[in-house]
Amino acid sequence: MEGRDQSTRGRILSAAEKLFAEKGYKETTTREIVREAGASLSSLQVHFQGKENVYFEVRCRAINQLGDLMRPSVEEVRYLDSQGLLYGETAWNLLYEIVAKYAEWAFDPENEPGIILVGREMLEGPPVSGLPEEIIEEKLSVIQLLCERYTGTPASVWSKLVGRIMFATLLSMSGDCRQYKQVMPGHSRLAESREELKYHVKNYLMLTLRAYLDIRRSAGERADTVES
Repeated sequence: MEGRDQSTRGRILSAAEKLFAEKGYKETTTREIVREAGASLSSLQVHFQGKENVYFEVRCRAINQLGDLMRPSVEEVRYLDSQGLLYGETAWNLLYEIVAKYAEWAFDPENEPGIILVGREMLEGPPVSGLPEEIIEEKLSVIQLLCERYTGTPASVWSKLVGRIMFATLLSMSGDCRQYKQVMPGHSRLAESREELKYHVKNYLMLTLRAYLDIRRSAGERADTVES
């Protein structure tokens, strides 16, 4: 009985994730979810007590995958910073590692439905209240910290924006350019494969980020020279 319940629960979550990604939260009904899952309305009520809780768990599952992938890098950043060792190329190498992991998560086709949900939330806001944002905010704060440690500058608006811009860019490009296929049919293939697209997007982001951070770093060094 327990195994059958877990299987039903998992099928409902997978079906809901697919439908929420395709149609959005408001347009997806509980009847559609259980029909897609091969389950019953009563089983959805037993496991989740309604559509809102189904969405909550689908969204948390998608973000938890990112959290699990990023955890080792985040722990290393926190440790090195506590030891006073997080600066210069050490900070840059960890920043590169974290953005590379973002790209792996964003371009993994198995994560696509969950990523669509997160991307839609960034544009339209969350459809249910109380969603935990700690995992996303922690990763963005780590990118902010690495930018500040690499450039040797204090916290400011620009360093807060860097992580959000990179996160949003990876999300928008990760679905093999779904949005461009709709509005630019003559340019529907921006790359030969998902892997190639991931490679170009990641490298462009990192090259752009490095150039920007080096400008900030040089400006800080010049300011220090003038003050001294």
